[in-house]
Amino acid sequence: MKLLTTIAAVLISISVFSQDYVEYDNGTFTQNGEELSMEQVYDLALLHKAGVVNFRRGNKFDLMYKDRYLRNINNGFNFVGSAFSGFCGGIGVLIVSDASGDWRWRDASEKVRYVIGVGATTGLLAVSLKAFSRITFREGCPRKRDKQFNKVADKLNEAIQSFNQ
Repeated sequence: MKLLTTIAAVLISISVFSQDYVEYDNGTFTQNGEELSMEQVYDLALLHKAGVVNFRRGNKFDLMYKDRYLRNINNGFNFVGSAFSGFCGGIGVLIVSDASGDWRWRDASEKVRYVIGVGATTGLLAVSLKAFSRITFREGCPRKRDKQFNKVADKLNEAIQSFNQ
């Protein structure tokens, strides 16, 4: 019985190590020790329908790391959008807080408007926070790129593994 278990373990380990895993390390993809170009990785992602969106995001962060103008345009749009939605959210806070008072003596339509105002204000402030969080600095671009490309490699490996089974 121990012999069968040992043989099964050896066969499983051989089949695991013989599969074509895609690895990512510091800006380069490799498969079986052979470096892959970005076009090959994108073609693999399209073929297996895995990680295409993460690949595009990773490329975007890679381009922003290399191109200062593109990074400044991205940051400018995110800053203007976040400032505008934050300003509108702040106005909403003032309007809603002015409408507060004794809750028991309000009719239903005033309560509905108050709840909608709070919801809209919260939504605008959430959009503002998300836009501020998308502002990137040059030092942060490689970290975000690596995070997205590692997700691509993981998704490709899952797809390749399920394809081989």
